[in-house]
Amino acid sequence: MSSPSVIPTIDLASDSPQRQAELIKHALGSVGFFAVINAGPKPEDVDAMFDHSKTFFDLPMEEKEVYLAGKSGSGYTKLLSQALGEGKRDHKETFSYGKYCANTTQPVPPPFKDDNVAHETIKRFYQDCHDVSERLMELFALALELPREHFRQSHSFGLNTAMSLIHYPALKPDEQKQLSEMDIRAGEHKDWGTMTLLFQQSSGQPGLQVNLPRSAIDPSFSDSTDANSDVKEDTYDWYPAPIPPPGGFLVNVGLGMELWSSGMYRATLHRVIFPTPSSKEVESEEGLVDRYTLGFFVQPDDDVAFQPILPGGKIDTSVKAITSGELFDSKLRESMNRFKDMSARQNEGQDHAQVQTQGIVA
Repeated sequence: MSSPSVIPTIDLASDSPQRQAELIKHALGSVGFFAVINAGPKPEDVDAMFDHSKTFFDLPMEEKEVYLAGKSGSGYTKLLSQALGEGKRDHKETFSYGKYCANTTQPVPPPFKDDNVAHETIKRFYQDCHDVSERLMELFALALELPREHFRQSHSFGLNTAMSLIHYPALKPDEQKQLSEMDIRAGEHKDWGTMTLLFQQSSGQPGLQVNLPRSAIDPSFSDSTDANSDVKEDTYDWYPAPIPPPGGFLVNVGLGMELWSSGMYRATLHRVIFPTPSSKEVESEEGLVDRYTLGFFVQPDDDVAFQPILPGGKIDTSVKAITSGELFDSKLRESMNRFKDMSARQNEGQDHAQVQTQGIVA
């Protein structure tokens, strides 16, 4: 299945801001994703970050565990210790950087600890992502007939926004055979904040899928009644997201922006799957190869209330809106409880298997 063309590519070096805003509004109102080219971090910095990411994840586990994530979420998160989707366990490990970096100094691992060039690169990458996110937020506001600073002013540099180095490890053929229905590279979920910038290797493997309605994919599909007066029901399916060209990246919005925009901008379910065994691009004779991505997760300041935006750029102040901090904390609790439930089910399954084995031996 080819990548859906409904996920458009927006060139921030061309067209007027008004045209860019129109394209963004259409994309976020229909599929919740778009690609950006000619903006953001330099392609050579993106390539360097992928090299540095590999260097870090190749370290022995005891070295990576020195930098385990704390309460802020910054730091290293081990393989199989997250559950983004219900009843799933995520085959990925991450290193999160940048949250509270304006006020604190985060301990960084090799290569950033030992190589000043690498350390400057990750700081520059974070800054460049922040800068392009501000530009995109201005376009988000323009599309909704709001002052350009409406969203941008709610995001302090180096406060709640974090970036993540993400590694989906290779699997040998025998390890692939041991995967169960519980296993996935990243379970289906919606992001929580304002937006996410996702960088993928142009020569890397696919795997990201977006859950889209048929009406958004098939122009001939309509919800109108047919000749038999039956209403066509819109159905959802998983579609592969594109990998932008070198230097490009994907953008999607989170639940915070969906609330803020009164649903005019959609937070879309997405996931990362294990590539199919028939995909020669992603497998070798030794098994499934590694996948690396870089994510920049834009989150408003904690006290920002998601007051709903109405058509015409009006703000609905008649309701008490949830704040960014409240939403983040509630979703974090959900994620932690989901992981605990998944771990408990996994342990129950192991106990059951052990009892069965003991019965057979007896």
